[in-house]
Amino acid sequence: MLIRKLTKRFILNSIDNLNLSAPIRYERYYINDKLRIQKKSNTFEKELLDDNNAIIEKVMINEKEFEKLKSQSYCNIIRDNFLYLDDNRISIKKYHDDYKGLLRIEISFSTEKEMNDYVKEEWMGAEITNTPLAFDKYLSKLTKEEFKSELEKYQIT
Repeated sequence: MLIRKLTKRFILNSIDNLNLSAPIRYERYYINDKLRIQKKSNTFEKELLDDNNAIIEKVMINEKEFEKLKSQSYCNIIRDNFLYLDDNRISIKKYHDDYKGLLRIEISFSTEKEMNDYVKEEWMGAEITNTPLAFDKYLSKLTKEEFKSELEKYQIT
């Protein structure tokens, strides 16, 4: 199972006044560049990734295996995932702990044309699709100082 998505990613300064679903909590742990595990609500998953950060394989695991792998992780990322109820292509990730302050918008598209023709909503901030803030895997490689510096580049103050 190879999962590839056509997406654009933007920064967001606030989720206030947006029509959002209830959040789903994700706890992600990176074991290495090709393996991550996550707890999503009350389910546990193991994901194998390719060099482009696409999911090659996703399998359900039990809590015991999750805890064992978690102890081997080099980084954890905790975030809440919201769906934007006015456009089902849009989700918003609100980060906690070491990545607190990052609100990332992800827009999924069905075709390249749809993606290329997309005009962002006025409440969206700068595009971050090709930055280290775009993917959890790249976030996991940043030091706290590098993360703060990257975030400051795109946030409106």
